[in-house]
Amino acid sequence: MMGKNGLPVIEPPLVEPARRWLKGKRYPWITLLGVDGSGKSTVLAELERALAATAYTGLFVLHRRPQLVFRAATASREGSIEHYGKAPHGRFLSALKLVVIWLDWLVGYFVLVRGRRAQGVLVVADRHSLLDMLVDPLRYRYGGSPRWVEIAIRLLPMPDVVVLLDAPTAVLQSRKQELSAAQTGQLRQNYRQLVQAHPAGYVVDASQSLEQVVADVQHIVVKSWA
Repeated sequence: MMGKNGLPVIEPPLVEPARRWLKGKRYPWITLLGVDGSGKSTVLAELERALAATAYTGLFVLHRRPQLVFRAATASREGSIEHYGKAPHGRFLSALKLVVIWLDWLVGYFVLVRGRRAQGVLVVADRHSLLDMLVDPLRYRYGGSPRWVEIAIRLLPMPDVVVLLDAPTAVLQSRKQELSAAQTGQLRQNYRQLVQAHPAGYVVDASQSLEQVVADVQHIVVKSWA
């Protein structure tokens, strides 16, 4: 902000977030998606440092879901893929699980997300569980209709920006081998379809150097608030 004398005016760090709040604006929040091995956790660890030079006042990460309504023992642990070896739940349990996750995000948005957005904190959903469920239902042992998930998504405040970290299947397989090349390739295709259908969806080449991937994600974050 410039003063009358043409010199920059130094304001307290919360002035701009407060001004945007009064105008009914909030800092956007994003979700970071990607197949295991795409480097989401590593990128997030570097992103907070990179955001120091932007208007954001910090970084807050939600892994898969808030876990306020129900705290799963293993299903929501970062990196846990043991459910791939188990059969999907039946329709009733799948519907119940979807309702619990939906309630968790509803409560979580107002308790953990909304206020931070007003304060200038960048909120990132690392693997937003509902979007992830559309792409990779087996990870959640979800055996219900994708239509149910789509309806649940429409009834929630969702991230403004969706960023997919993608890389060639061979690169992802060289980093993590828990899934077959065919499974990894199918998940990549599902993720790309989801992100390309989003009005603010971006695909970042995760086979680049870490510095370049972080720079690309940072550019998207800054651009989304311009």
